[in-house]
Amino acid sequence: MIIVMWRRVGGSAVYALLALAFVLAGSIASGAEKSKTDLLWFDPTQLPSFTGTVDRFLPTPDGKIDRLVFKEGPQIVFPPDAYEALREVAAKGQPLVVWGIRARSAAVITMLAYGAPEHEPTVLDRFYWRPEPARKQGRREMMLMGKVWKPYLSPQGQAAGAILENGDVIRIEPPAGDHFKDRFAEGARIVAAGAGVETPLGKAIDAGRIGETVDKLEPVPEAHPDPQTGGGRPAR
Repeated sequence: MIIVMWRRVGGSAVYALLALAFVLAGSIASGAEKSKTDLLWFDPTQLPSFTGTVDRFLPTPDGKIDRLVFKEGPQIVFPPDAYEALREVAAKGQPLVVWGIRARSAAVITMLAYGAPEHEPTVLDRFYWRPEPARKQGRREMMLMGKVWKPYLSPQGQAAGAILENGDVIRIEPPAGDHFKDRFAEGARIVAAGAGVETPLGKAIDAGRIGETVDKLEPVPEAHPDPQTGGGRPAR
């Protein structure tokens, strides 16, 4: 029966089943002599693993932290409520092992478990492949400008903004990113205006206008959430 059900589920349902598995794993009663990972019905270390050195953590326009970047290049996406525990394991400049799912088209990984090298992994209790809805409280209008360090990627690997060299984040809904592909390229000059916050890790905005210079700003195409990916679709 399990095999038949598995064959019937689609791509989005697979994500839902994985998320449910992680929630159920956290509810298993623990024994004093066993570790948390020993009690799971699966071995998290059998998942694809990615090892790197933490270069920086990135804020969202709501002031939360849901992403880090390895010095080696990949971007790692995780639930905001995992940030404090994750930072204790691997602060900036420290090595980290991540078990998760890599997007097909780009080096962005959705974290399912993490740990310091040669240490027991910590398994997340939810699957963060769809970013949380934006909140408007506490935001203010601001303008960011500078040189692009890396494109900001959605969990599915779509261009969804830019990370500036100073750590500031310009975010938009994918696939509107295709319209600004040249602006999001590494080394490109960019100016963006939108609502967001300033944090100790840098500023982050949801951009409403983007351009090469202040006098060449153009509006970001409106997008609506895509139920399959959590990303945006151009409005029609």
